[in-house]
Amino acid sequence: MATYSWHEIGDVPAKPGVYAWYYTPEITSFDLERITADVATLKASVSSAAAKEAVRAFLYDSVFKYFREQPYSAHLRGPLKPRYEGRIEHMPTLSESLLDRIVEEPARLVTIREVLEVSAPHFASPIYIGMSERLRARLKRHKVLIEKYGELPDIGSSEEEQRDQSFAREVRSRNIPPSRLFVVATVIAGPPGTYIDIENILNRIHYPLLGRN
Repeated sequence: MATYSWHEIGDVPAKPGVYAWYYTPEITSFDLERITADVATLKASVSSAAAKEAVRAFLYDSVFKYFREQPYSAHLRGPLKPRYEGRIEHMPTLSESLLDRIVEEPARLVTIREVLEVSAPHFASPIYIGMSERLRARLKRHKVLIEKYGELPDIGSSEEEQRDQSFAREVRSRNIPPSRLFVVATVIAGPPGTYIDIENILNRIHYPLLGRN
């Protein structure tokens, strides 16, 4: 098992195996200075509640929006009951006590930032899990498609190619910076096709955000 940054994709072995894409959230020094100043101003001139909402919006825009789940399609039925259908949106929630602590002590964000910077892969779920008989070629295709903003599927595209195009579109639609992506890849020995079985199992254990197979 080895880790490859966005610029090291060409170094992935050209062998059968499985891989996982990860995204590392980024909070810049400028972001920290801005939110710290905003919290101080709002607490002094408006209210702690306003400062709390500013922190909530900041954490959503900096971290949580990138991990928002796709909506569910829901159907509710019951005997002799009305029928309901529609989309259920994922609404990320933030701990109220967390927000209160940050408003009282904005310096906590410095430590939060430092931990988030090194959180993947050890504390993170992969955003995509895939497999290939030729890892390097598959991951290079991911990279090219993401750089091209995720082209529309060509007529006659294989199922694998359509998944790759869908993944690329999702990355770009969420405004995930490609440079913050990296890959963990594992070459799989054993009987031919074993990597297919492993990918199937891993997807059902970890439920990656942008590609569930």
